[in-house]
Amino acid sequence: MSNREEGQLARSVRWQTLNVGFQVLFQLAFIKALALFLTEAEWGVIGIALGIIGIIEIFAQLGVGPSLIQRKDLLPQQISSAFWVSLLLGLLFGATTYALAPGIAHFYHREELIPLLRFIALSFPLAGLALVPRAILIRRMDFRSLFWSSLIAMPIGNGLIGILAAYNGWGVYAYASALLAQNALLCANYWLRAGIRPGAPALAPASPLFRYGASSTVFNFLNYAASRLDVLVLGRFLPESRNADQGIYDRSNYLMTLPITLLGKLSDSVLFSSMSEAQETRDRLRGIFMGGLYFTACLVVPGVVLLEVFAREFVLALLDEKLLPVVPIVRILYVAVFLRSWIKVCDATVRAMDIITPASIIKAAFCAGLCVSAYLGYHHGFEMLAWGVVVSTFLQALAMLILCKGRLEIGWAEITRSASPGLLLGVVCLVSVGPVALGMDAHWLLRLLAGIGCALVGTLGWAWFFPATLRQGPNDILAQVASRIPLAPLKQRWGNPDGDGP
Repeated sequence: MSNREEGQLARSVRWQTLNVGFQVLFQLAFIKALALFLTEAEWGVIGIALGIIGIIEIFAQLGVGPSLIQRKDLLPQQISSAFWVSLLLGLLFGATTYALAPGIAHFYHREELIPLLRFIALSFPLAGLALVPRAILIRRMDFRSLFWSSLIAMPIGNGLIGILAAYNGWGVYAYASALLAQNALLCANYWLRAGIRPGAPALAPASPLFRYGASSTVFNFLNYAASRLDVLVLGRFLPESRNADQGIYDRSNYLMTLPITLLGKLSDSVLFSSMSEAQETRDRLRGIFMGGLYFTACLVVPGVVLLEVFAREFVLALLDEKLLPVVPIVRILYVAVFLRSWIKVCDATVRAMDIITPASIIKAAFCAGLCVSAYLGYHHGFEMLAWGVVVSTFLQALAMLILCKGRLEIGWAEITRSASPGLLLGVVCLVSVGPVALGMDAHWLLRLLAGIGCALVGTLGWAWFFPATLRQGPNDILAQVASRIPLAPLKQRWGNPDGDGP
């Protein structure tokens, strides 16, 4: 990889990390505010509605966005055709969702879903309008524009409209209103920043896009189902009188997927676009893949340790005291977070290399496991469901790693070595927070802050005295930190890959 390519990738990672970090933090604040106004039963209805809308939206987009990003040579006629098709599909699926809302509500035995689904269906035309300019920005790796778009849309859509609607008693429609307002503002920003002007559609040159898009749609559907199917299946079996229980599991699932949201958006944009550009160079693909495994392990494993040890404190910080019943379920689900982070890296790889069919079979098997888990959870409790999710996730991660290692010609020893620095940091983090977890009897916020502080001190101390243990071949998270923090001691200590000292 040339210096110019490395610089572009580094800038892209910084801007998209900033963008996704801002989105996650703002969304957390928004959910925390809504938790003051919405009941557990209302969260259950929202969870079902958003799960259904998310699945329909995948088919409404027909894989057009990934096709534009993955295509090596893109013609103006293909961009125009993609725009008109995505807009038409947005209108079509919006109208279809409006018409099918009564049938969906009857299937779930929840009549309140009818007006809610019809209201959220307005998001489909907006998504159709926004799809092509957003894909073009990602293709250009212009994540700076994506960040500024989010910085404008989320405070107005979520912060102003959503919270005001909740305060005025709109209930589930507060969330829906925030979603629509945010999507409309994002759409306007994408068009202003992408600078594209669609012309007349031309189906002949666009046909390769739609061939890839069709297989990508199946993969995206299965991938989305893998994150929401347990919630949707459970919602089908639980009676309306147990909406509160549905809300408790939905919020548990939400807390489990939060860490994956950050990594998933990074892998779906930065990793996917950079791998698509390098799809014909096996050595570059292999290097990006191994780097993805290494960096996610270093970032996720210590975070999982903190989430496990301070699960109760995180629930109080992110949700509300009335949702404390989610704690034992969340602790089980957090076991799968590291596995899901590596699955995200594998997802970007199979999409860039266009080996979607075998990956889709793996996803389908995982979805079947989720259905079985939801059935067991309905009969034997949510903790049984959570353990079923963990086991299914482990099997999916193993299968996806086998697929990627075979195509990239990587050995298990290399994959294991890429995880070792992250696992080491996890042990250091666990030892560091032990005194707080076992011996500190204080307010939950003080315990949480003390735990985070001890984890930071412990991991930074280890990194300072034993930096060589955290390096893995060409990948060096400490050198990346030292290059971005203008402190001479850090540059001297961590910027030296040949030893532990200056």
